[in-house]
Amino acid sequence: MFGLSRRLLLAAPSLASLAAHAQTDTSRPIRIMVGFPPGGGVDILARLLAPRLAERLRQPFIVENRPGANGNIAMEAVLAAPADGLNLFYGNVGNFAMTNALYRNLTFDTVRDFLPIGQAIESFSLIAVNADLPVRSAGELIALARAQPGRLNGASAGAGGPIHLALEMFKRQFNLDIVHVPYRGAAPAILDLAAGQVQLIIDTYGAMRPAVESGRVRLLAVAAPARLGILPEVPTTDEGGAPGFVSASWQMLVAPRGTPKPLLDRYESAMREVMAEPTLIETIKLQGVSPRFRGQAEAAAFMRSERDLWTGVIRAANITLD
Repeated sequence: MFGLSRRLLLAAPSLASLAAHAQTDTSRPIRIMVGFPPGGGVDILARLLAPRLAERLRQPFIVENRPGANGNIAMEAVLAAPADGLNLFYGNVGNFAMTNALYRNLTFDTVRDFLPIGQAIESFSLIAVNADLPVRSAGELIALARAQPGRLNGASAGAGGPIHLALEMFKRQFNLDIVHVPYRGAAPAILDLAAGQVQLIIDTYGAMRPAVESGRVRLLAVAAPARLGILPEVPTTDEGGAPGFVSASWQMLVAPRGTPKPLLDRYESAMREVMAEPTLIETIKLQGVSPRFRGQAEAAAFMRSERDLWTGVIRAANITLD
């Protein structure tokens, strides 16, 4: 027995050495899972980050799309894989702050089971209407909706997503009767908004930019505390007659719980450097969103606060997707 114990003790340093080697083996690719199809906002930002992280860490990064169930399929796949730092997830506010309130039978909990590495962007929503709607401000939109309850249609990219929930929060904050019309993605929703099939949407600028620039969609207000640098002429909701209404989307890179802390620190450091690159900052702004880096601790606290906020909205609106 003593001999066996002695052999195990002697072997312990080599086992620790093997574990350390596995954590620093930069020849193995790191997979970033995205829960949406290629070409969407989350996918685009993930593919902007991946090659820059690869360059900083001198390790291959691969973005893998696994769409379905508002990102839940991809999140479950990441959690089913080893927590060895080689399996990460890149998602948005819907994935991290809304999904647990929308789906009652999930196998995971976003706050419990994922560890933030860093937040990449923060993008405030804009209230936009079809250009033929006779309103020029958020206050005029609220007045029209109150005068014609149930007559206005608000589009979203799908039931339970960030655009839908922003609309629900707007309705409840100002006691409005607006009919929700879900679409299969933001693109068809914006097309119908431009055509006048629906009257309004509350979404980030990137998806609606072509329709706005064509003159078919009018921006009324940005749901933010301050005006946006890329749209300085658009008033805030406080300025435009919808006081206190703020709605933001954001994206974050996370790892499954159990991922070694030294790896999380290494990835966070690389992401912090990448997010400070002027060329990336300008490229992100061209997507109609704003760079916003938060490190591990700050991102974790932010995720918890956002989940509390959106859980309240979801339960007040009695929305479930099970």
